[in-house]
Amino acid sequence: MAVQFESIPSTTNFQSTADPIIVQVSESVVATYFKYRFILEVKDENDVVLAKLKTHMLSASNQVAVFDISRVVDDYLAYTRWNANDTDASVITLGRTGHVPALIIGQATENTPVKRIYLKAYYEDAVSAAVPPVEDDSAAVTTDVRCFRNEFINHGENYADRGKEFQLAADTSNFMSSAPDLGVVSGFGSAWGNVREHRIGTNQAAIITWSNDGGTGSYIHIRGFEADGTVIGSAYLEVIGVGGTVNINADHKRVYYMGIGPLNLEEHASAASNTDLTNLITDADLAYYEIYASNTTAVASSFQDSLVHRWTIDEGCSIYPACSSCSSTATGDGTASTSTRSPRRASPESSARPTTAHEGIGTAYRLRSIGPTTDGSGALGDQRQGRAQMRISSDYVDEGYKDQLRDIATSREVYIVDGDNLIPVVVTDSEYLFKTSANDKLISYSFTLRYANRPRLK
Repeated sequence: MAVQFESIPSTTNFQSTADPIIVQVSESVVATYFKYRFILEVKDENDVVLAKLKTHMLSASNQVAVFDISRVVDDYLAYTRWNANDTDASVITLGRTGHVPALIIGQATENTPVKRIYLKAYYEDAVSAAVPPVEDDSAAVTTDVRCFRNEFINHGENYADRGKEFQLAADTSNFMSSAPDLGVVSGFGSAWGNVREHRIGTNQAAIITWSNDGGTGSYIHIRGFEADGTVIGSAYLEVIGVGGTVNINADHKRVYYMGIGPLNLEEHASAASNTDLTNLITDADLAYYEIYASNTTAVASSFQDSLVHRWTIDEGCSIYPACSSCSSTATGDGTASTSTRSPRRASPESSARPTTAHEGIGTAYRLRSIGPTTDGSGALGDQRQGRAQMRISSDYVDEGYKDQLRDIATSREVYIVDGDNLIPVVVTDSEYLFKTSANDKLISYSFTLRYANRPRLK
């Protein structure tokens, strides 16, 4: 008798636990077996058994069985919320003054969003129908798979497609931080392709992430531009010199988190004495800056190891204060309610302010707070309940941002960014107001966020 893997997921592509992760096994010897069951052990990098799954053959003539390990693995995955270089601070403090600013890149801390899962298949059977079965792993077979907790807004593409999608190995590789392609050519030049667009305020911190598992991007290049495209200056960061690592020998090193907001870059540049970056990010005429990954310090598209991401400076013009929120990316386990009504009139100055996207703390957005409210229920003394909540709304944004903003409504976890703190909230309802083609397909999104922790009532 011999168990074998009949079909397994890719051992190089990331497998999303939001979808089934199917492992098919079979018995290679056709025979009559008593109380035969396939066994699949799911183990972590330390050879610790996370789960032992057992199931019968489909039939005596079809000696095959199928396991779905997605639910098992999902319980052991979660994105990190803390700065690996200052574990009392949130991940958005990477590069910030007071939080080991010389290190602007961090790795996973209390949680790991990616795990290399090891699988061991064998069987149990009995010598007759009258005796208990006995496990037999003497001829066990093994394999491994890389699992990721959430799915991305790439709509189900394999996570190593187009030259290792999130592993920064080719000029088509994306950071895990997905962002819309609005058809804008990179300021580096047309040979670099279109940028992935973000918008951000100069006083804002933000992060992006990518996989270091098989990637080749050793340097992050940054270039600043004036509004007319004039180059202000260029700088680069050597990944291993600012918090990265050369070798992956543990799951917590498989994903990098990098502070990429103006606050992160400016404070890091000062602490690390990176004059080029300081001059670029503090220039009074800075209108946008772009980054990409490379395996060399030379600036040339032939050495481009990722798509180009652009951060456009947007200070906003609303009478309401900005509210930054972040969330894990959409998982497909929820749907957002949609209502339709006459669109409101957008002012000419209105603009999008999603700041960055990242799978770790997920997708961050800069929205406008319509104001905090408190609701209450119950009429009998101590049975009262109170919940603090906030209504937030985006300005009218380009249709390209719709997938990012919809992630707030369908995310597993959502946080309000309050300075360096992350406050957990629950999306209680959401609303999409679609503009018509006469209004250039701009869209406004609104959400009600209820604070996860209830206030104490006297």
